[in-house]
Amino acid sequence: MRLGDFSGVSKQIYDPVTGNPYPNNQIPVAQFSPVAEAFLKYLPTPASTDGTFTTGYPIINDQPEYTGRVDWDLGKNRLTGRIYYTEFKQPFTGDLSNYASMYKSGPGKSTRPITQITFNDVWTVSPSFLNSLTLAGIASQQFNDWSAVTLPLNFQQAGVQNIAVKTPSSVYLSVSGEFTARPGWQYDLHEKDLQIADKATWVHGKQEFKFGMETIRTTNNILNDFTTMGHFTFNGSATSKGPHTGNALADFMLGSADSFAQGGGEYKDNTQFKNGFFVQDDIRATKKLTLNAGIRWDPMTTPHDSLGRVECYEPGMQSTRFPNAPLGYLLAGDKGCPDGGYNNFMPAVAPRLGFAESIGANTVLRGGFGLFFTPIAQIDSNNFVDSAPFSPQVSLNGVDFKDPYANTVNPFPAGYAPFTPPQNVAFELPLGEFGAFTSNFRPAYMESFNLTIEQALAQNTALRASYIGNNGRHLSITQAVNNAVYVPGGSSEGNIQARRPNQDYTQVLNAESEGFSSYNALQLSFERRSTHNFSFEVNYTYSKSIDNQSTESEPGQSTPVIPNEPNLNTGLSDFDIRHRLLASYVWYLPKLEKHAVWMREAIGGWELTGIWTLQGGMPFTVVDGNDFSFTGLGVDHAKQIGNPHLDTGRGSSGLAAEYFNTAAFTDNDLGTYGNAPRNSIYGPGLVNTDMGLMKYFALPGKTKLQFRSEFFNALNHTNFQNPVADVSSSQYGQLTSANPNRILQLALKLLF
Repeated sequence: MRLGDFSGVSKQIYDPVTGNPYPNNQIPVAQFSPVAEAFLKYLPTPASTDGTFTTGYPIINDQPEYTGRVDWDLGKNRLTGRIYYTEFKQPFTGDLSNYASMYKSGPGKSTRPITQITFNDVWTVSPSFLNSLTLAGIASQQFNDWSAVTLPLNFQQAGVQNIAVKTPSSVYLSVSGEFTARPGWQYDLHEKDLQIADKATWVHGKQEFKFGMETIRTTNNILNDFTTMGHFTFNGSATSKGPHTGNALADFMLGSADSFAQGGGEYKDNTQFKNGFFVQDDIRATKKLTLNAGIRWDPMTTPHDSLGRVECYEPGMQSTRFPNAPLGYLLAGDKGCPDGGYNNFMPAVAPRLGFAESIGANTVLRGGFGLFFTPIAQIDSNNFVDSAPFSPQVSLNGVDFKDPYANTVNPFPAGYAPFTPPQNVAFELPLGEFGAFTSNFRPAYMESFNLTIEQALAQNTALRASYIGNNGRHLSITQAVNNAVYVPGGSSEGNIQARRPNQDYTQVLNAESEGFSSYNALQLSFERRSTHNFSFEVNYTYSKSIDNQSTESEPGQSTPVIPNEPNLNTGLSDFDIRHRLLASYVWYLPKLEKHAVWMREAIGGWELTGIWTLQGGMPFTVVDGNDFSFTGLGVDHAKQIGNPHLDTGRGSSGLAAEYFNTAAFTDNDLGTYGNAPRNSIYGPGLVNTDMGLMKYFALPGKTKLQFRSEFFNALNHTNFQNPVADVSSSQYGQLTSANPNRILQLALKLLF
């Protein structure tokens, strides 16, 4: 392919300039992009016969931990102070001669120090009244440092015209189904949490009251150069002419990018308060029945950014803070745009009820129901740091690799953040991809209910059966509200922007509270407590989880649901596992105290532990990496035309080569999102055995030496991850990745 020979590609490739097919899929080398050829020097030539190249990077890290604790008993007050410090350190492990080895941030140099301080006062006010006060603070940093890494080639050096590059430089290339090259960028995150919590317990007759409160002040500060270098995506659309055509690698070689994005960097300085109050009453109604009732109030308040880098999308409204902003684009401080992007939610009142009843000499029945509100996380507003005019964003479709700004204004490097824009700042239109919370956005809550029966079968042996149910309501999902409209015969990647309803904007990805989920499970457990120095437990879960989006929405960033297609969005959750069997044991070997010293030390007193896991696979969706819907969303499903299931007993080599019936799917029809159901096929299951072996050796005085060995995936069983499920990929249907193989961990610990 480096010489233009794409004859091995099953799909016909078309010349993106003339629209004519390349005879026998042979592309003249003279048409190759010089920028692409420059990067080929840092993409190794595959040595395999099928043209694939497997790459990776070593994981090397060091993480010391330090803990200090002081306890002071003053009679009615027991004081405890604790300090904990750890620092994760990882050196740079990327291969500068192979950009594809740096396909995510893992190879970069990283340091992550964490300091936590806790103070607790337990005050016995009276024999029936106890109060516990906790003061705590935690400070953490994540610093991905690329300042000592000099890439041999960046976009400027490769010949991309009129593009700004920061120092240290980076690149970001995505070729759908082939490779991703994204050597990292400077990223510095600082987080601090301060907490005060108080809980009181009062025992009065048959009742035990508990009530308390909690306040947390969180700060979130980010200095991130992500998007500042530009991001090119090639997906086969340029060399396609209708379904079943085009090739992403051919697009790359020709320098015809499906999309290009560049931004001013992501800088954030947020503060937020989180409060909670509760009261609970445990009532021993009879000798056999205990009732529990409680209520919790978690008023939701929004975060505050020091520069008001918060955006809202309200069509028809004009910003007064920045009058030059396009109609509908508001920022914090404007009427109609709350300080945090969404309104405070005060009626977050959550009741809880429960009971436990002894219905026989050896049988207990338990049940409960509770409502649980989910706090809106700081990360949900991360994409506001990309908001214009604080950090301009450029999002273009159908661009030339060597000159992406040929038909538009380049705001960089002048637009690199952080800076404080004047009120009369100009806005480059259309605005780059962004998103906001909808005006009726509210926090999600979970309805949780359970019923359990426990039966003692014999001494130290018990059987438990439970029904668990959870319903998620008002979950956050991402909705595209300015996607391009398909025009039969007049739609292409190059005119996506011209087909958008609002020409002042590119993609607008809003967070809506319209998500839902449903989880139901039967859980069975058999437990034998320690008898003759041996204990074990076996748990089995049969469950099903359904939702319409499995990841929490981050406005302007998360993958959107398919617009107006509820049947394609609703399906099994991404994390659904239908069957799971888990068995664990602990065996204390005899100490052999009456035997010879060598036998006691070599054989006696060992502790053997193990966990066996057997579970089904997780589901996946067969998608199409080409944008045949011509909406610019990139969420197309494939078109299903047959039965996707094959015999699962074909052996590992057969499964790896074609896990499911790939002929059952093809490219989706033009102007459609496809019809392949969401998460309709289950991936490979998991078989895993973890083991541990530990012993204490006595030393002079009270000193002891602990030896510990741990084996993860001890049997070294190959556990494949889900197959490549993109019909446009050259590895379509194949199992190309697996969970870690056997890992052995040894440790010595001195106790004195």
